[in-house]
Amino acid sequence: MLLTLLFKPLGFLKSLPSSHTFFGAFCWGIRLLYGEERLRNFLESYKTSPPVVFSSPIFRKEGKLYFPKPASFGLRVDLRSLDKGEFFAYRKHKKLKSLGFVSEEILRDFLLGNAINYEKLLQEERSFFEKALVPHASINRLTSTTTGRELFFEGVFATGEFCLLVKINRWEFEEKPEELMLAIYNLLPLGGNKSTGMGLFKVSLLKTPEWLLQYTEEAGEYFYSLSDFFYSQNIDLQESYYEVEVKRPAVENYFGRHGNLLWKKPMPFIKAGAVMKVKDSSGYYGKLKQVSHNLYHYGYAFPLYLRGEKPC
Repeated sequence: MLLTLLFKPLGFLKSLPSSHTFFGAFCWGIRLLYGEERLRNFLESYKTSPPVVFSSPIFRKEGKLYFPKPASFGLRVDLRSLDKGEFFAYRKHKKLKSLGFVSEEILRDFLLGNAINYEKLLQEERSFFEKALVPHASINRLTSTTTGRELFFEGVFATGEFCLLVKINRWEFEEKPEELMLAIYNLLPLGGNKSTGMGLFKVSLLKTPEWLLQYTEEAGEYFYSLSDFFYSQNIDLQESYYEVEVKRPAVENYFGRHGNLLWKKPMPFIKAGAVMKVKDSSGYYGKLKQVSHNLYHYGYAFPLYLRGEKPC
């Protein structure tokens, strides 16, 4: 089963959510609704195969979806095909490398193995979020006055609506998947600064595009990932296209207070948009990493399988 949830932000975000952000909120929802033992059983079930897989955000603008740019784009492009002039061809190639998202039409061509219209790709609008600075005043809790009458500024994100894809491989809860997902994500905020009202969304169910369904079943040697994920041994890195990002996520300290803010150890992720060659047909890639006895971190790929030849 493949669900598509539409998130409409109700304010600022401390940071842009990722697949592990959605997974973390879902786990807290299970704990709050069913208890800690049910959550432990859910996490243990990932040791065999992932029952639920989450994508990273897919932005939506004027009814059109925009996906993370495939990491292989622009690596083997003939500059003369972009522009006859060397200078302008170089500028277009540089812009192509810096793009973060592509439209669903471009992605479908890529998954099918069709030639990519790079001129059209370079003309598409891709402004999906903005960074902003919010002023604050330091407050003296004893006197309820500002400390030194000084301001400090906090970085936040403002974004439009986006979608989350959720693939259900196994379901072990009483409610229907769409009912439980909507209940949790409409109730629980995402990311940091929850106590100041950030990370709130109005979440609804959206019909999954028909064309997406055919690419979620394995076919061919390569897949494109809609989420950040950990490396696993069933992936051939030598024949893959990807970028690595090291993250040091904070331990959630909002629903279950346990002292000072804690941080997990730095962890390398393969970024969303990676185009990976597989070694076997297990159907899932990545892992749920157990950081300590009570701490886990989600890192599964959300694969869409290529139907064409070797990507370029």
